Amino acid sequence: MSIFSNKKADLQRECAKQIAKLDDWHRRQLMSNICFDRIELKQEFLTEKYHTTESWNETLYFMLLRSLDIKANRHLYERLAKILPYSILLKCSLDQTAVQAMLLGCAGLLPRLMIMYKDCVEVRQLADIFEFNAHKYGLETIGFNEWNLFARMGDNHPVVRLLQLASLISNHDHLLDNMLDCCSRLDVERLFCSTSLPGWASRFLSDDNPEGAITRNKAYMMGINVVAQMQILYSEYTLRSDLDSRGNELLENLPAENNSYIARWAKLGIKCANALESQALLQLSKEYCSRGNCDHCPLSRFMEGV
Repeated sequence: MSIFSNKKADLQRECAKQIAKLDDWHRRQLMSNICFDRIELKQEFLTEKYHTTESWNETLYFMLLRSLDIKANRHLYERLAKILPYSILLKCSLDQTAVQAMLLGCAGLLPRLMIMYKDCVEVRQLADIFEFNAHKYGLETIGFNEWNLFARMGDNHPVVRLLQLASLISNHDHLLDNMLDCCSRLDVERLFCSTSLPGWASRFLSDDNPEGAITRNKAYMMGINVVAQMQILYSEYTLRSDLDSRGNELLENLPAENNSYIARWAKLGIKCANALESQALLQLSKEYCSRGNCDHCPLSRFMEGV
């Protein structure tokens, strides 16, 4: 480990000591404040997207796409949101097969699927539907070779993720309203985990998820990065204070994330009770401890007032 890395570890260790001194009430206040900093950071990007599209549905669609998969493919999902706007997809949202065709077609995945499933009537139908709509709406496609694919992607394979999104869109006539209404972990599970995949896609699925539905862990991540964010952003523009508090309460009701950053805090004795706390600790790790930015750290400011 480098000297700089050792220094960062020392800074984080000192932060952990400060947090450990707090009683439950002050700790909750601290975590809420830092989590709000992280939310504001994310909202800058989403606000720009809303101003560009002037549509809450397009903003939500963009958020869903970029939250689907691994970071290596995120830029491609963002491109997909541009070349296949939600306004076009919505024209066939009641037909799940058509939504599947549009998403897979614009993603550039259908030609390879046609080779893999040369005798599959359903895949041939997807290709025919996309060919018709691509001509009708003047749709572009992403090159298949642009996708970052590897041997054992499981649920993170773009075919699986886009089929899950097609199911989610087709199952909910008012997807934005459904998300704004989410209040609890169970609401998030009901919204996302009801997705289903066609039988032909089974070869992409892992033994851990043979049905292909969005898993609970993935649903919780979508709850953190999409639902709660959307509730808070929407509340700022519509002045609905109930949604602002609902977004924060939802984060408190969702389980904490499990990643290397949170594992490091746990080793230092700071364990997360919920997603609000894990988001706060991620903010500390990424924006302050790792950068040695103690002078502007919200923890330092908070401890001065305790």
